[in-house]
Amino acid sequence: MNKTLLLIICDFLLLNLIHFTAWDNLDKDNSVAGAGGAETLGSGMGDPSQDLELVKFQLEQSEREKTATEQELDRTEGDLTQSKQENIATEKELGTVKEKLGDKEKALGNAEKMNLAILSEYEQFREKAQVEAQQSNEENQKLIDENKKLNEDLEKVTILANERKNTAEIAQKNAAQARKDADTARNEANTARNEANTARNEANAAKEVAATANANAARANAVAIEAKARIKGAEDRAQVAQNKVVEVERNLATAQTTAKELSKAVESERQAKTIAVTAAKQLRDEILKEVKDKPLLANEMAMRYDLNHVNFNTQGKRTLTNQKHSNKTILIEAPTYDFNQKKTVPYVHAITHVDQTPFRLNRGALGWKQTSGQLSKTDGKTHHLDHIRFLKSDPRIIIAPVGTPDSDRVKMLGVTPFKLPKHKDTFKYPKAFLMKKDGQNFGEVVFQRDLKNRDYVKMDKSFIRSTFLGEFNPSRGDLVFSQTGELLGIMANSEYCHIIKSVSPAAGVLFGQNDYSKVSKTLRDMQKLIAAKPSELR
Repeated sequence: MNKTLLLIICDFLLLNLIHFTAWDNLDKDNSVAGAGGAETLGSGMGDPSQDLELVKFQLEQSEREKTATEQELDRTEGDLTQSKQENIATEKELGTVKEKLGDKEKALGNAEKMNLAILSEYEQFREKAQVEAQQSNEENQKLIDENKKLNEDLEKVTILANERKNTAEIAQKNAAQARKDADTARNEANTARNEANTARNEANAAKEVAATANANAARANAVAIEAKARIKGAEDRAQVAQNKVVEVERNLATAQTTAKELSKAVESERQAKTIAVTAAKQLRDEILKEVKDKPLLANEMAMRYDLNHVNFNTQGKRTLTNQKHSNKTILIEAPTYDFNQKKTVPYVHAITHVDQTPFRLNRGALGWKQTSGQLSKTDGKTHHLDHIRFLKSDPRIIIAPVGTPDSDRVKMLGVTPFKLPKHKDTFKYPKAFLMKKDGQNFGEVVFQRDLKNRDYVKMDKSFIRSTFLGEFNPSRGDLVFSQTGELLGIMANSEYCHIIKSVSPAAGVLFGQNDYSKVSKTLRDMQKLIAAKPSELR
């Protein structure tokens, strides 16, 4: 038997003897004779059978604990063996890493030698590049000087054309006044002729009276003499009026000739101006080839707008109300999904603000029973629009699809659509050009990016300089261009410009006969989208 188990049993028996012994009866007699002659044991211990069962139970429990301890010992030996194997593998890997480290140190030495050689070649290339850059800068400076001189010539041509235009307007006013004087003279001549005819009639009547009534001959003669005098006076006045008419007509012919000559001069100046603009554009293109993304001059940007703007006309009718709106705007070229081709293609749209149309956005917006829209140029060319769309990014911005860049609809308008800037070039320059919605003022403005509202930029009102009329404040509907000539966006309110990144629509209105309630619901839904924006953007 295991010694440990034997010691446990002995300890247990000893403890039972100590516990169940009646130590207070040791001084008395240990036994008393009974009736049957037998002895009665003292009450020192309990029932032996129960004690034996307890000992067996404890013995079995000790066996189980021993078995569990041996199993745990076996598992521990297995873990120890596995740990030794892992240590051996780790030592092998460590040796491999040391070998690789030696190879890398050799490679590092070779790389340092290559870096020194590359650095030497780079120094030589940098010196050569500095020389070429100096030569390129000198050539660019020459091109810039030529462009500046051409702009100065262009300004002179513009001033001369304006003077000729003013002279032509004065001549036209003088011609109109001459026509008015001629009409007055004709009226006076007609009045004089009528008076002469009346006098002749009276003279004839007097002669008839004299022929039929001799008694009244003297009176008739007097009347005849007076009538002749009146006739002569009327004829004199008629002659004077006729001479005045001839003189006025001669002056009118002279004024018309002068006006034609001035018109020819203005047309010549306009052609010269167009040639100068074309030359400036060609020179600008050459400069852009040499100096990429160079900012445009303010007057050049203003001239681009003047040559390529169109009139956006919209009308709305309902019971007792008719509205007509017309404002200057531009065409933009933007990627648009074509449902027929099932792909995104370049498409040209007209763009404006809802405040410049009958489609006002508010909670109680009223509908329209009939709507229409057109694009036109000053020479009379008109393009009828099919519908308008409200931008999903900001429904206050309206676009009207026109056609693809090479379509007859776009070519008929005779303007060049403006493009949207690439995403990486949107904030390349801190300034922008701002054109008032009426097209009468134009200037530079500094904008600030708003990281909370990435589709908007805030205009710095402390630095807005007009090209023509000094300082001015932006307002809703003003167009904002980048310094490289693309359309950045439209002023959503007087402080924030909405950046046009795409032309995805939130809703639209077809021109023609409309359902009043549906148009009203569309306008109110667009107002809800605006109301959901932060307060500074509303």
